[in-house]
Amino acid sequence: MLQSLYIRNYAIIDEVSLDFDAGFNVITGETGAGKSILLGALGLILGNRADTKVLYHQDQKCIVEAVFKVDKAFLSSLPSSDDYDLENPIKLRREINNSGKSRAFISDTPVRLSDLKAVATRLVDIHNQFDTLSITTQEYQRQVIDTYSNSQKQQDTYRKQYQIYTGLKQKLKELKARQSKGKQDQEYLLFQLAELEKIPLDDIDKEALENEYQTLNNSEEIQMAISHLQNELTEDEHSVESRLFEISRQLSQLAAYSKPLSQLSEDIERIIEDVQSAERSASSIIDQIDSDPERVMELKETLDHVNMLESKHHTADISELIRLRDDIAEQTSSTSDLASLITKTESELEAAKKELWTRADALTAKRQACGDKLSKNIEATLKQLAISNAQIQLKVTELPDFEEHGIDHIDILFSSNKGIAPQSIEGVASGGELSRLALSVKALLAGHFEIPTLIFDEIDTGISGAVALQLGHILSDMSDKHQIICITHSPQVASIQGKHFFIHKRDTAERTITHVHELSTEERMAEVAKMLSTDPPTAAALENARELLGA
Repeated sequence: MLQSLYIRNYAIIDEVSLDFDAGFNVITGETGAGKSILLGALGLILGNRADTKVLYHQDQKCIVEAVFKVDKAFLSSLPSSDDYDLENPIKLRREINNSGKSRAFISDTPVRLSDLKAVATRLVDIHNQFDTLSITTQEYQRQVIDTYSNSQKQQDTYRKQYQIYTGLKQKLKELKARQSKGKQDQEYLLFQLAELEKIPLDDIDKEALENEYQTLNNSEEIQMAISHLQNELTEDEHSVESRLFEISRQLSQLAAYSKPLSQLSEDIERIIEDVQSAERSASSIIDQIDSDPERVMELKETLDHVNMLESKHHTADISELIRLRDDIAEQTSSTSDLASLITKTESELEAAKKELWTRADALTAKRQACGDKLSKNIEATLKQLAISNAQIQLKVTELPDFEEHGIDHIDILFSSNKGIAPQSIEGVASGGELSRLALSVKALLAGHFEIPTLIFDEIDTGISGAVALQLGHILSDMSDKHQIICITHSPQVASIQGKHFFIHKRDTAERTITHVHELSTEERMAEVAKMLSTDPPTAAALENARELLGA
């Protein structure tokens, strides 16, 4: 429960301190006196944004402090952290300085605003007249059913299986994407491999091929040059060989007269042998060189292909091309696990989907089982609130696909008139009916809420007389299980047993200040009487107030 609320320097509040009752608390006051300002200040504890506009005195900081008392079991269920200690009572504080900077505290320990919010929203729920619209949303209606049906166990088991199912779906999607990309890569690798295997790289000596190509490609020029050389060496009438023979003959005649001449004659004979050897080599080359256009073309194509591969793959020589070819061959020939992994994942996904259907059906059954009871209980509360012909119907239809919350689309249908079939709340309920519907649902679910403090801000708007009194009794019943704080304009609600706080404004020479104080029994009677009539109240209003208060 919210034990106390302290507010300083917020809006038109200079300083206010309230101590609440564990059961029912009502707040009344003049229009514009600042009833909703209290909720705005409490909203800072709940993590709402704030700026320097909220400061009453611009040169001082704003402080909002709320103290909560809870039982030991509930305390242990609250969000915890190594950054702060949760003690009973729990003290939450928010400060806004004149620069707009905000600070948050739990038990006087500075914390992140998100930490403060995580704890505070487990302690307080604020319901105002605008929240009635949320009952028209599908998400809210589903939460109503799930809360009332006590289907938390089914929700948890479904959600865990849903996470497995969606995880497998994503895994399969990624595997297939990899497979698709792999096929493209495989095709490219196979194309590269075909290029590399087009010629027998292991048997190629590029230098030898280039030499052969140059020789064959220039065979005519080589043959002409060698023929000319043969003529000059041995075949021509005045060939080198014939001239050397003549020189050798002359020297051999003189060799007997001089040893050096004899040596020179021998040297000439050796030169003649070298000339003859050179001529034989030339003849051999002539025999080896044949004009072969097909071989020239073959050599050219091979060398062109080698050069293209070296340029394309940025390799220095054929040995690097061979290594590249072998690497690609290994990649393309290795069997990938991808296909078998996809098959395995598809099988796992199918099994997960089957299990998900089982858990979804269990959740659907749990929801549907409470439909009639839920409808009857809401109808009964609406009848108390003067919607005597109220009809509520739960409609559960199957969604096109699984979602995180199940396979169900849930509609709470409503009709306030006889002979009119229940329809979507959004389309048929008036503002007053929405307000009473919202309260009926909250009252019905009160026992299922773990939040100890429920705050209602003008939930009774548009309701008066006997209906307002019934609404007060409903809130009173809710206060058996929760602390209820109700801001109201209704004298019937204000008369419910519990604490009564009165908010009023007082003007000073400089500005307007909001004051709050707890009413005594006599003050309360006078205030309820004023709400019933005028200020000052009539005698009849005082008597009516006394009756309402049971005094």
